[in-house]
Amino acid sequence: MTSGPSPEVSLIMPVWRPNRSWLRDAVASVLDERGCELELIVVDDGNDEPTQSLLDGVADDRVRVLRFEHRGVYSARNDGLSSARGEWIRYVDADDVVAAGSTARLLGLARDRPDTISYGVTVMCDEDLQPLSEIFTAVDGSAEELCVTAAFDVRVVSMLFPRRTLELAGEWDSSFGISGDWEYVLRTLEHAAVRGDDSPTTYYRRHRDSMTLTADVRAGEEAWRKILDGYFERHPEKQGSELQRRAERKLLVDRANAYAHIGERRQALVRLARLLRVDVRAGSALALEWSRRAVSRRLRRR
Repeated sequence: MTSGPSPEVSLIMPVWRPNRSWLRDAVASVLDERGCELELIVVDDGNDEPTQSLLDGVADDRVRVLRFEHRGVYSARNDGLSSARGEWIRYVDADDVVAAGSTARLLGLARDRPDTISYGVTVMCDEDLQPLSEIFTAVDGSAEELCVTAAFDVRVVSMLFPRRTLELAGEWDSSFGISGDWEYVLRTLEHAAVRGDDSPTTYYRRHRDSMTLTADVRAGEEAWRKILDGYFERHPEKQGSELQRRAERKLLVDRANAYAHIGERRQALVRLARLLRVDVRAGSALALEWSRRAVSRRLRRR
């Protein structure tokens, strides 16, 4: 890489067994960004075919490709961050597309508030990047408690982080198989406020190999429990609080519904029983909702 102005923003892209066309689209979308000085750190997570060869013909001094042995996406993000030069950090994926102008827009939201994480809309798309839905939670200020209760629905690829916040939060936890994004974002929100913009920021490609599609219910529950246990260990003053009770209710309701959805009736009832012990009103409401669904299904079959 030739010398040049220090980047304001470092974008970190882990790569593991990519679709070559999608990877090149992702890289091109970053390099097409305007309005801020940036660098793109592509982290080759031990691919069989080196990522550098997949990017042949991409000649841009703002791109650096780092190659490591395969250790997973969270370790790859740590590797990328350790080499980043920017004071602002954005994580991007090798199968998504960065919305035009989004990085500069996120920087504009946060530049005058250096303890703030900025964020925007994630547009969920099919494999051909045709929009399906949007993910966004409008919050300006603290989002920590919303995140604890799984109510801050913002994807990490649509967020811009001050480097200082990431230093305070610590590294990605590579022990997570799934939900590591949520755990990481929660730790950052313990040190920074948020400021959002309701414009498209990332076009997120959902496909058969997407982690969000392949994660199973039990693994999701175990990760969720680990996240909550970690948070309340870091904040013992909040143990036994209404926040902890809300978080526990949310976990039990969500997992009871998830088990019911996949036909695991016994596991769903176990979660319902736990919910009734934690909050009789919430448990009764869920049981009533299930009864109404059952009646509705019977009526439709007639």
